[in-house]
Amino acid sequence: MNTGLKTIDELILRHGIKTAESQDTFQQVMNWSGNDPRAAHYKLPFCFYQLITNLPATQNVILHHFYLPHRKARLASFLINSQGKIIEQVFYQRDAKYVKASKKLQAMVQRAYLTTTSVAA
Repeated sequence: MNTGLKTIDELILRHGIKTAESQDTFQQVMNWSGNDPRAAHYKLPFCFYQLITNLPATQNVILHHFYLPHRKARLASFLINSQGKIIEQVFYQRDAKYVKASKKLQAMVQRAYLTTTSVAA
């Protein structure tokens, strides 16, 4: 795992990439159902808010946030459907090296969720 940023690589080594609902200093994983009332009060990117509020109540998605604890900032967020595919992503850091690292992190997240859903199936 080489994102190009040593701090992010160290966070991944220390915390891993979780797929079950959890929260730590590096990431937060939350299960949401379609039209979840929390969407109105949670600070979601607008594209995530639209997707969640327009989903049928029977459909579930996973909201996966990544943080940069040393900068006290958000790194990236992903919205993942029940098949384990990323349906929306937001990269918060605009610096090219962080965008590149976020794209590599996205690939790792996608692999983790596809592995999890294929094992569960």
